[in-house]
Amino acid sequence: MSIILGKEKKLIVDRTLPEVVKRAEIVDQDLADEFITLVKNIGVDFIEINGEVLQKIKNLPENVDYIYRVGDLLDVYEFEHLIIDYKKAEILPEEFLNKLRNKKIILEVDIKVLEQFNVKDNCKIFGKLNIICIRIKGIVKYNIAGWNRLIENIKNRFSVYVDFCADDKFYMATSVSIESCVDGADVVTAAFNGQVYGFASLEEVILGLKVIKGGKVCGNLEFMEQLVEVYTKLTHKKVHPMKAVIGEDIFKYESGIHVDGIEKNPDTYEPYNPYDIGKKRIMYIGKHSGKKAVMIKLKELNIDYQDVDIGEFLKEVRKNSIKLKRNIFDKELISMFNDFKNIQ
Repeated sequence: MSIILGKEKKLIVDRTLPEVVKRAEIVDQDLADEFITLVKNIGVDFIEINGEVLQKIKNLPENVDYIYRVGDLLDVYEFEHLIIDYKKAEILPEEFLNKLRNKKIILEVDIKVLEQFNVKDNCKIFGKLNIICIRIKGIVKYNIAGWNRLIENIKNRFSVYVDFCADDKFYMATSVSIESCVDGADVVTAAFNGQVYGFASLEEVILGLKVIKGGKVCGNLEFMEQLVEVYTKLTHKKVHPMKAVIGEDIFKYESGIHVDGIEKNPDTYEPYNPYDIGKKRIMYIGKHSGKKAVMIKLKELNIDYQDVDIGEFLKEVRKNSIKLKRNIFDKELISMFNDFKNIQ
Protein backbone atom coordinates (compact mmCIF):
# COMPACT_ATOMS: atom_id res chain seq x y z
CA MET A 1 0.00 0.00 0.00
CA SER A 2 3.00 2.23 0.69
CA ILE A 3 3.43 5.88 1.66
CA ILE A 4 3.73 8.64 -0.92
CA LEU A 5 6.36 11.20 0.10
CA GLY A 6 6.50 14.03 -2.40
CA LYS A 7 6.29 12.13 -5.67
CA GLU A 8 8.10 9.05 -4.41
CA LYS A 9 6.64 5.80 -3.16
CA LYS A 10 8.09 4.49 0.12
CA LEU A 11 7.54 0.84 1.00
CA ILE A 12 7.10 -0.41 4.56
CA VAL A 13 8.25 -3.83 5.80
CA ASP A 14 6.98 -5.15 9.13
CA ARG A 15 9.20 -7.64 10.97
CA THR A 16 7.14 -8.11 14.13
CA LEU A 17 6.25 -11.79 13.73
CA PRO A 18 9.80 -13.26 13.95
CA GLU A 19 10.26 -11.33 17.20
CA VAL A 20 6.91 -12.46 18.59
CA VAL A 21 7.29 -16.16 17.79
CA LYS A 22 10.78 -16.51 19.26
CA ARG A 23 9.38 -15.28 22.59
CA ALA A 24 6.34 -17.59 22.55
CA GLU A 25 6.10 -21.38 22.67
CA ILE A 26 2.59 -21.38 21.22
CA VAL A 27 1.12 -18.75 18.89
CA ASP A 28 -2.64 -18.38 18.46
CA GLN A 29 -3.38 -18.96 14.76
CA ASP A 30 -6.49 -16.76 14.63
CA LEU A 31 -4.81 -13.85 16.40
CA ALA A 32 -1.76 -14.13 14.14
CA ASP A 33 -4.01 -14.05 11.07
CA GLU A 34 -5.85 -11.02 12.40
CA PHE A 35 -2.57 -9.27 13.24
CA ILE A 36 -1.21 -9.80 9.72
CA THR A 37 -4.45 -8.55 8.15
CA LEU A 38 -4.56 -5.42 10.32
CA VAL A 39 -0.88 -4.62 9.72
CA LYS A 40 -1.57 -4.77 6.00
CA ASN A 41 -4.65 -2.58 6.46
CA ILE A 42 -2.70 0.26 8.10
CA GLY A 43 -0.36 0.48 5.11
CA VAL A 44 2.38 -2.15 5.40
CA ASP A 45 3.58 -3.52 2.05
CA PHE A 46 5.51 -6.63 3.12
CA ILE A 47 5.44 -8.92 6.16
CA GLU A 48 8.82 -10.42 7.05
CA ILE A 49 8.76 -14.04 8.21
CA ASN A 50 11.22 -16.89 8.83
CA GLY A 51 11.27 -20.64 9.42
CA GLU A 52 10.16 -20.34 13.03
CA VAL A 53 7.14 -18.28 11.98
CA LEU A 54 6.11 -21.00 9.53
CA GLN A 55 6.53 -23.67 12.20
CA LYS A 56 4.28 -21.89 14.70
CA ILE A 57 1.80 -20.27 12.31
CA LYS A 58 0.77 -23.04 9.96
CA ASN A 59 -1.55 -21.18 7.60
CA LEU A 60 -0.56 -17.65 6.66
CA PRO A 61 -3.29 -15.39 5.24
CA GLU A 62 -3.34 -15.15 1.46
CA ASN A 63 -3.30 -11.93 -0.55
CA VAL A 64 -0.41 -10.67 1.59
CA ASP A 65 3.13 -10.08 0.32
CA TYR A 66 5.77 -11.86 2.42
CA ILE A 67 9.54 -11.62 2.61
CA TYR A 68 11.13 -14.85 3.79
CA ARG A 69 14.41 -14.74 5.73
CA VAL A 70 16.75 -17.54 4.68
CA GLY A 71 18.38 -19.11 7.75
CA ASP A 72 20.40 -22.03 6.33
CA LEU A 73 20.94 -24.06 3.16
CA LEU A 74 17.88 -26.20 3.73
CA ASP A 75 15.75 -23.21 4.54
CA VAL A 76 14.15 -22.21 1.24
CA TYR A 77 10.42 -21.90 0.70
CA GLU A 78 8.29 -20.94 -2.24
CA PHE A 79 8.23 -17.22 -1.61
CA GLU A 80 8.95 -14.67 -4.31
CA HIS A 81 10.99 -12.38 -2.03
CA LEU A 82 13.86 -13.68 0.10
CA ILE A 83 16.19 -11.88 2.47
CA ILE A 84 19.74 -13.17 2.90
CA ASP A 85 22.52 -11.90 5.12
CA TYR A 86 25.49 -10.66 3.10
CA LYS A 87 28.03 -12.83 4.95
CA LYS A 88 25.93 -15.95 4.34
CA ALA A 89 25.43 -15.03 0.70
CA GLU A 90 29.21 -14.87 0.18
CA ILE A 91 29.69 -18.54 1.06
CA LEU A 92 26.60 -20.04 -0.57
CA PRO A 93 27.45 -23.10 -2.71
CA GLU A 94 26.69 -23.00 -6.43
CA GLU A 95 24.01 -25.67 -6.11
CA PHE A 96 22.11 -23.56 -3.58
CA LEU A 97 22.52 -20.37 -5.62
CA ASN A 98 20.90 -22.08 -8.60
CA LYS A 99 17.74 -22.59 -6.53
CA LEU A 100 17.52 -18.86 -5.94
CA ARG A 101 18.01 -17.55 -9.47
CA ASN A 102 14.32 -16.83 -10.00
CA LYS A 103 13.84 -15.22 -6.59
CA LYS A 104 13.89 -11.53 -5.75
CA ILE A 105 16.65 -11.13 -3.20
CA ILE A 106 17.05 -8.52 -0.47
CA LEU A 107 20.70 -8.53 0.59
CA GLU A 108 21.13 -7.52 4.24
CA VAL A 109 24.37 -5.68 5.07
CA ASP A 110 25.48 -4.32 8.44
CA ILE A 111 26.41 -0.65 8.27
CA LYS A 112 29.74 -1.50 9.98
CA VAL A 113 30.89 -3.42 6.88
CA LEU A 114 29.06 -1.31 4.33
CA GLU A 115 32.10 0.76 3.37
CA GLN A 116 34.16 -2.40 2.91
CA PHE A 117 31.27 -3.91 0.97
CA ASN A 118 31.19 -0.88 -1.31
CA VAL A 119 34.93 -0.80 -1.95
CA LYS A 120 36.03 -4.37 -2.52
CA ASP A 121 35.23 -6.39 -5.59
CA ASN A 122 32.18 -8.24 -4.37
CA CYS A 123 30.00 -7.86 -7.44
CA LYS A 124 30.25 -11.59 -8.08
CA ILE A 125 27.27 -12.19 -5.82
CA PHE A 126 25.26 -9.72 -7.92
CA GLY A 127 26.01 -11.80 -10.98
CA LYS A 128 24.74 -14.95 -9.30
CA LEU A 129 21.59 -13.63 -7.61
CA ASN A 130 18.76 -11.36 -8.63
CA ILE A 131 19.43 -8.77 -5.92
CA ILE A 132 16.77 -6.07 -6.08
CA CYS A 133 17.39 -4.36 -2.75
CA ILE A 134 20.12 -3.80 -0.17
CA ARG A 135 18.92 -3.59 3.41
CA ILE A 136 21.23 -1.65 5.72
CA LYS A 137 21.00 -2.86 9.31
CA GLY A 138 22.74 -1.91 12.56
CA ILE A 139 22.17 1.84 12.19
CA VAL A 140 22.12 3.11 15.78
CA LYS A 141 22.65 6.87 15.40
CA TYR A 142 20.99 9.74 13.63
CA ASN A 143 23.16 11.24 10.88
CA ILE A 144 23.08 15.04 11.05
CA ALA A 145 24.69 15.30 7.62
CA GLY A 146 21.96 13.11 6.16
CA TRP A 147 22.00 9.78 4.35
CA ASN A 148 21.72 11.18 0.82
CA ARG A 149 25.27 10.44 -0.31
CA LEU A 150 25.34 6.91 1.12
CA ILE A 151 22.00 6.01 -0.45
CA GLU A 152 22.90 7.59 -3.79
CA ASN A 153 26.24 5.73 -3.94
CA ILE A 154 24.57 2.37 -3.33
CA LYS A 155 21.91 3.00 -5.97
CA ASN A 156 24.43 4.21 -8.54
CA ARG A 157 26.81 1.30 -8.03
CA PHE A 158 24.41 -1.61 -7.68
CA SER A 159 21.16 -0.36 -9.29
CA VAL A 160 19.06 -1.57 -6.37
CA TYR A 161 16.49 -0.24 -3.94
CA VAL A 162 17.74 0.76 -0.49
CA ASP A 163 16.06 -0.41 2.73
CA PHE A 164 16.87 1.01 6.17
CA CYS A 165 16.42 -1.25 9.20
CA ALA A 166 17.48 0.94 12.13
CA ASP A 167 18.60 -0.34 15.55
CA ASP A 168 17.04 1.30 18.62
CA LYS A 169 20.15 0.98 20.81
CA PHE A 170 20.24 4.75 21.41
CA TYR A 171 16.48 5.27 20.98
CA MET A 172 16.94 6.90 17.58
CA ALA A 173 15.51 4.17 15.31
CA THR A 174 12.29 6.01 14.49
CA SER A 175 14.05 9.28 13.61
CA VAL A 176 16.66 7.40 11.54
CA SER A 177 13.90 5.60 9.62
CA ILE A 178 11.90 8.75 8.91
CA GLU A 179 14.92 10.78 7.81
CA SER A 180 16.21 7.95 5.63
CA CYS A 181 12.97 8.11 3.64
CA VAL A 182 13.41 11.84 3.16
CA ASP A 183 17.04 11.27 2.11
CA GLY A 184 16.17 8.77 -0.61
CA ALA A 185 15.66 5.32 0.95
CA ASP A 186 12.98 3.33 -0.87
CA VAL A 187 12.05 0.98 1.96
CA VAL A 188 11.90 1.12 5.76
CA THR A 189 11.80 -1.98 7.96
CA ALA A 190 10.25 -1.68 11.42
CA ALA A 191 8.25 -3.64 14.00
CA PHE A 192 5.00 -2.91 15.77
CA ASN A 193 5.82 -1.58 19.26
CA GLY A 194 9.34 -1.85 17.92
CA GLN A 195 11.35 -0.43 20.81
CA VAL A 196 10.56 -3.64 22.73
CA TYR A 197 12.50 -5.60 20.10
CA GLY A 198 15.24 -3.05 19.45
CA PHE A 199 13.85 -1.70 16.17
CA ALA A 200 12.01 1.37 14.94
CA SER A 201 8.35 1.38 15.95
CA LEU A 202 6.19 0.75 12.90
CA GLU A 203 3.35 2.92 14.18
CA GLU A 204 5.70 5.85 14.89
CA VAL A 205 7.37 5.64 11.48
CA ILE A 206 4.09 5.60 9.57
CA LEU A 207 2.52 8.42 11.56
CA GLY A 208 5.76 10.42 11.56
CA LEU A 209 5.97 10.27 7.77
CA LYS A 210 2.33 11.36 7.59
CA VAL A 211 2.24 14.12 10.22
CA ILE A 212 5.79 15.49 10.24
CA LYS A 213 6.84 14.93 6.63
CA GLY A 214 3.43 15.37 4.99
CA GLY A 215 3.34 11.91 3.44
CA LYS A 216 0.18 10.30 2.11
CA VAL A 217 -0.54 6.99 3.84
CA CYS A 218 -2.30 4.60 1.50
CA GLY A 219 -3.56 2.41 4.37
CA ASN A 220 -6.27 3.11 6.93
CA LEU A 221 -4.78 4.20 10.26
CA GLU A 222 -8.15 3.92 11.98
CA PHE A 223 -7.32 0.22 12.36
CA MET A 224 -4.44 1.15 14.69
CA GLU A 225 -6.44 0.84 17.92
CA GLN A 226 -7.81 -2.56 16.89
CA LEU A 227 -4.26 -3.63 16.01
CA VAL A 228 -3.09 -2.73 19.52
CA GLU A 229 -5.79 -4.96 21.04
CA VAL A 230 -4.87 -7.91 18.82
CA TYR A 231 -1.13 -7.41 19.44
CA THR A 232 -1.70 -7.38 23.21
CA LYS A 233 -3.62 -10.66 23.05
CA LEU A 234 -1.10 -12.22 20.68
CA THR A 235 1.95 -11.37 22.81
CA HIS A 236 0.26 -11.53 26.24
CA LYS A 237 1.95 -8.23 27.05
CA LYS A 238 0.44 -4.80 27.57
CA VAL A 239 1.67 -1.82 25.63
CA HIS A 240 3.01 0.94 27.89
CA PRO A 241 0.08 3.33 28.53
CA MET A 242 2.15 6.37 27.49
CA LYS A 243 3.70 4.72 24.41
CA ALA A 244 3.67 7.17 21.50
CA VAL A 245 0.79 6.60 19.05
CA ILE A 246 -0.55 3.37 20.59
CA GLY A 247 -0.50 3.96 24.38
CA GLU A 248 -3.99 3.91 25.91
CA ASP A 249 -3.40 7.05 28.00
CA ILE A 250 -1.91 9.42 25.42
CA PHE A 251 -5.20 11.22 24.75
CA LYS A 252 -6.39 11.33 28.35
CA TYR A 253 -6.31 14.68 30.10
CA GLU A 254 -7.43 16.25 33.37
CA SER A 255 -5.90 19.59 34.36
CA GLY A 256 -7.89 22.81 33.94
CA ILE A 257 -5.49 24.52 31.53
CA HIS A 258 -5.26 21.39 29.40
CA VAL A 259 -9.05 21.02 29.24
CA ASP A 260 -9.54 24.66 28.29
CA GLY A 261 -6.83 24.40 25.63
CA ILE A 262 -8.34 21.28 24.07
CA GLU A 263 -11.76 22.92 23.94
CA LYS A 264 -10.41 26.05 22.23
CA ASN A 265 -7.87 24.44 19.89
CA PRO A 266 -6.89 20.73 20.08
CA ASP A 267 -3.80 21.41 17.96
CA THR A 268 -2.25 23.14 20.98
CA TYR A 269 -1.72 19.74 22.63
CA GLU A 270 -2.30 17.20 19.85
CA PRO A 271 -0.05 16.92 16.77
CA TYR A 272 -2.76 14.81 15.10
CA ASN A 273 -6.42 13.99 15.61
CA PRO A 274 -6.94 10.90 17.82
CA TYR A 275 -9.82 9.81 15.59
CA ASP A 276 -7.33 9.44 12.71
CA ILE A 277 -5.85 6.38 14.45
CA GLY A 278 -9.08 4.97 15.88
CA LYS A 279 -8.72 6.62 19.29
CA LYS A 280 -10.73 9.28 21.10
CA ARG A 281 -10.04 11.93 23.70
CA ILE A 282 -10.91 11.03 27.27
CA MET A 283 -11.24 13.78 29.85
CA TYR A 284 -10.84 12.71 33.45
CA ILE A 285 -12.19 14.56 36.45
CA GLY A 286 -9.94 14.63 39.51
CA LYS A 287 -7.99 16.73 41.96
CA HIS A 288 -6.39 18.81 39.18
CA SER A 289 -9.67 19.62 37.41
CA GLY A 290 -11.13 23.12 37.22
CA LYS A 291 -14.69 24.41 36.90
CA LYS A 292 -14.49 24.39 33.10
CA ALA A 293 -13.61 20.68 33.05
CA VAL A 294 -16.43 19.78 35.45
CA MET A 295 -18.98 21.71 33.38
CA ILE A 296 -17.80 20.05 30.16
CA LYS A 297 -17.97 16.59 31.72
CA LEU A 298 -21.45 17.19 33.17
CA LYS A 299 -22.61 18.38 29.77
CA GLU A 300 -21.17 15.19 28.19
CA LEU A 301 -23.21 13.20 30.71
CA ASN A 302 -26.37 15.18 29.82
CA ILE A 303 -26.63 16.66 33.32
CA ASP A 304 -28.19 20.09 33.83
CA TYR A 305 -25.95 22.01 36.25
CA GLN A 306 -27.47 25.49 35.87
CA ASP A 307 -28.90 25.61 39.41
CA VAL A 308 -25.76 24.24 41.10
CA ASP A 309 -22.78 26.16 42.48
CA ILE A 310 -20.05 24.56 40.37
CA GLY A 311 -17.30 26.07 42.51
CA GLU A 312 -18.59 24.33 45.63
CA PHE A 313 -19.24 21.10 43.75
CA LEU A 314 -15.66 21.21 42.45
CA LYS A 315 -14.37 21.29 46.04
CA GLU A 316 -16.35 18.11 46.71
CA VAL A 317 -14.94 16.49 43.59
CA ARG A 318 -11.35 17.31 44.52
CA LYS A 319 -11.83 16.11 48.08
CA ASN A 320 -13.16 12.74 46.89
CA SER A 321 -10.43 12.38 44.27
CA ILE A 322 -7.73 12.92 46.91
CA LYS A 323 -9.47 10.48 49.25
CA LEU A 324 -9.72 7.79 46.55
CA LYS A 325 -6.18 8.53 45.27
CA ARG A 326 -7.41 8.44 41.68
CA ASN A 327 -9.69 10.13 39.17
CA ILE A 328 -13.47 10.15 39.53
CA PHE A 329 -15.35 7.73 37.30
CA ASP A 330 -18.43 8.95 35.40
CA LYS A 331 -20.88 6.93 37.49
CA GLU A 332 -19.29 8.29 40.66
CA LEU A 333 -19.51 11.84 39.36
CA ILE A 334 -23.21 11.43 38.59
CA SER A 335 -23.84 10.01 42.07
CA MET A 336 -21.81 12.81 43.69
CA PHE A 337 -23.70 15.43 41.71
CA ASN A 338 -27.11 14.06 42.70
CA ASP A 339 -26.11 13.91 46.38
CA PHE A 340 -24.67 17.43 46.24
CA LYS A 341 -27.78 18.79 44.51
CA ASN A 342 -30.07 17.25 47.14
CA ILE A 343 -28.03 18.70 50.00
CA GLN A 344 -27.72 22.14 48.45
